Parts: sequence; C-alpha cells; structure tokens
Amino acid sequence: MTGELVRAADAAQYVREPIPEEQRGQIRVRLLNATPDPLGSIAALCEQYKGHVIRALSEVTDEQRKSCLDDMGKTVLNGPLEVAQFHFQIEGVTRSITHQMVRSRASFFAQESLRFAVPEGDWADEIPYPPSIAGPQDTSATENARARWREAMMNAQHAYEDLLNMGIPAEEARGVLPHDMPTRIHWVCDLRTLLAEAGKRTCTQAQQPWRMIFAGIANALRERGRPGTSVMYPNAYGANPDGWQFMLIADKLRPVCYQTGSCGFMAAFDRSCKIRERVGILGSEGAGLPSDTWHNPYPVHEGKAPISIQSWEWAADPTAARS
Repeated sequence: MTGELVRAADAAQYVREPIPEEQRGQIRVRLLNATPDPLGSIAALCEQYKGHVIRALSEVTDEQRKSCLDDMGKTVLNGPLEVAQFHFQIEGVTRSITHQMVRSRASFFAQESLRFAVPEGDWADEIPYPPSIAGPQDTSATENARARWREAMMNAQHAYEDLLNMGIPAEEARGVLPHDMPTRIHWVCDLRTLLAEAGKRTCTQAQQPWRMIFAGIANALRERGRPGTSVMYPNAYGANPDGWQFMLIADKLRPVCYQTGSCGFMAAFDRSCKIRERVGILGSEGAGLPSDTWHNPYPVHEGKAPISIQSWEWAADPTAARS
C-alpha cells in the first residue's frame, strides 16, 4: 500500500471513500426514490386525451395503467412519460462512461468530485480491466495486456500522489488520472428519458458497461417491485402494492429495435450489429413479430434453419458491434 498524502493545497479537499473491495470491477445501481404510482400518473394524463377527466389516481384501473404504457410505445406523443421520476445512485461506473451519461439533456446528475475528493491508498486496484482483457482468458497476449494496463494505472497513481505531495491542488493534479477511474453518480430522470437512453445504451452500439448499468437499473426496479420489506429498501419500499408497475417498467428497458420493431442505427456512420439482419426479418419490416417473441425459432424459408434472437447476443457480448 502506498503512503498517505502529506500535503493538501486546498482546505476543501477531503479523502475520497474507496469503492468497497467486494464491489471492485462491478457496477452497483440503487433506486433511491421514485414516483410511487408511476403508471397511474401516466394513465391519468392519457385518459384526458380521450375526454376522461381523472381527479384522483384511485380512479385509474390497473388495466388502464398497463394499456397506457403500451400506448406510449406506439406514439411520438409520449410526453406523459415525464411525470414518472426516478432517482438512481450508480457506484463503480467509470468516468469514461459518465462522460457519455451526462450528455442527456433531460436529466439531472450529481457526480463525485475529483476536484475535492482525493483518492488515497491503492486506488489503482479499483480500476477494472476492460472487457476485452477481463474474464477467464489466459493467452499470453491477454496476460501481457493486463500487465501493461496495471502498470499504466500504478504509474498514474504514483504521479498523482507525487503532485499532491508537492502542493499541487487536486483540481490540477486530477489531470493525470485515468478515464476509467471508478466514480459515483446520482441520476435523476423521467421515464421518457429512461426508455430513450435504454434504447440507445442497451443496443450493441454502446460500450459493454452500458449494458451492465441498465441490467443494474432493471434489477433495482424489480427489487423495488418485489413484495415485502427488502434489504435494499428497509423502509418498507418493497411493500408498495403498486410494485408490479416497476417490474413492468424494468421489462421495457430494451434496445431501440425491441422498443420499436426496427433498427434505429442505419446511418452510414453507425456501427455494425450482429442481430440487425434478423431484426429486419422478424420485426416490423419483415414478419411483424412482437419483440417479446424474437427468442422463439422462426421458420424463414423451407429448407433453411429457423432464426431467433437471444438476449445474451446483445446484452452480454462486448463484441456485438464489431465487424
């Protein structure tokens, strides 16, 4: 372990809380707060579009709640989705990903500051290997890449510590820190933004950590929806009778092709995709099958093997967008 810092150029600096050792290399998502009856609020707005005045959410039926969420996926007039708000805390995500995350114009973010939060100890060990060299690979090329990666992280740690100990302010010394420095960020967004981001970020076009983030978001929503008091929500949040709504919302966090029935990345500058051709055959431009059936074998032509799309192909394969 390296020594503690001996100088601080700014009295506002404080020691950053390290990522817990058992969570290193992982992304942890927590749902801190949410609109209690999200689909009821959305349905109340949608019913007014049809001339039905709703004055209390108790007047909304569960069937109306379910149908309005389906309707929102069939129209560009999906503004009612903005009444459902979510507050997530995400820990262990890298700054290279949060640089992308904060591009969302319809969200609020609060991120751990490296201007004041000074990492101490062996924080280079918190920085995960990228997917291409992580996992069980044991080739000499992979081992060499891991060694070079770890060497670079340790060099950055030592340079950062030396600069701080020379009296350089943390807001300047942070310039030598790696893009993949783990961080914590609060994300406050509405359902319209959440679905739009899921459409882009669970697609193969996005980096693999994005799929991990949305898997964590889906898990956090499902945890919120499970009956009974939970460990994650000790204040009886899990006992919410409307918990099924969060389960339903979690199931909607899919790539844009699953949400619309066709690929949304067809420009010349978009990357390749290993499932795009099958989306065209199975989706709205071909057989018109709903995306929740795409995992079932579909007989394309007599004499040819049936085709299907399995979720792991886009959710778990970090190379799915590489030619």
